[in-house]
Amino acid sequence: MGEGGEYGGLGRLCKSLAGGPWARWELRQDAFMATGRRLEDQLRAAEALRQGPPGPATNAGIVAALGHGHGLLVAAGAKAATAHRLDDLAPALLAALDRLYRDPVKHDPQCQGKLALVAALDDLGCAESAALLRAIGHVQHEPVWGGQVDSAGPLRIRAAQALVRLGHHGLYRILGDLLVDPLPTVRGAAAQLLGAIGGERAVLQLRLRLAVGEKAEAADVMADHAAALLACDGAGSVAMVAALLDHDDRVVAGGAALALGGSRLPEALLPLLDGIDRMRDSQLVRLRIDAIGMLRSEAAAAALLELLTEGTGEMATACVRALRLYRDRAAIAERVEALIRERGQSGLADAWR
Repeated sequence: MGEGGEYGGLGRLCKSLAGGPWARWELRQDAFMATGRRLEDQLRAAEALRQGPPGPATNAGIVAALGHGHGLLVAAGAKAATAHRLDDLAPALLAALDRLYRDPVKHDPQCQGKLALVAALDDLGCAESAALLRAIGHVQHEPVWGGQVDSAGPLRIRAAQALVRLGHHGLYRILGDLLVDPLPTVRGAAAQLLGAIGGERAVLQLRLRLAVGEKAEAADVMADHAAALLACDGAGSVAMVAALLDHDDRVVAGGAALALGGSRLPEALLPLLDGIDRMRDSQLVRLRIDAIGMLRSEAAAAALLELLTEGTGEMATACVRALRLYRDRAAIAERVEALIRERGQSGLADAWR
């Protein structure tokens, strides 16, 4: 058709777009795609450095990756430096870490570069506590659907772990601050570190944290606080944790049961058994029975065997599953198998297998 026909207007439109905004948009998109492909290629090359042969060429590639402006490439370089045990690259690691704090959301989304750098500094034995303290204080809010989220939680945790290795003089204060961090995962990790360190100051901080409690949306972190307290105070805090077994929130109650079981303290058995035959929440009953099994003691096995003898069908099945932890103890295994035959309950044999 002619210029004035059906396709003439479309032809003029295409001509008008040529060299206009549409063409510029296409050019920008092409450039973006090309940049993405280059970054992918660079990232694959940087990640391959971990398996590269030791020597100047690999080292030069690692240094180049550490000097890149994108956190993903820096992270690959940091992991390669660790893999090759290049502790002489500590200055380059520190310089890269400092650089990634500048406009961090743009250059290091999700803190992946900073996290890998802190891990590398720790794994290579670097004693630069100032860099670790800066990482512990870093908060990085990034946009997500409906708001923002702090992506620096894992970074704070990893820096705290490094400071524990260094035995930093302010460790209890630092971990105490992290016990009230806005992120539940950070609070839980701080509790675990305090439990591993131990000492009267750790006990006092963890008892206070447990007494303050957690909001409903972070109730599962109470298990971390409880387990850490039992780890560093032992029998002295069994009563405090056992008091949570009757908590209104089943997440808190279940977490307390598993913390008691994981402690493997003899004193934990009686609180776990107390009132178990009167409980109406079948899920909490199963958790209590699992926790009793986790104690791995003769007394715990005897208690489970008694519950297996007298308990209801569902309780009996839970007891059989918990007793699988004792299958290497011939006398206990024989007793379980005898009880399964006596009861003749469908499914018990399958639970034992």
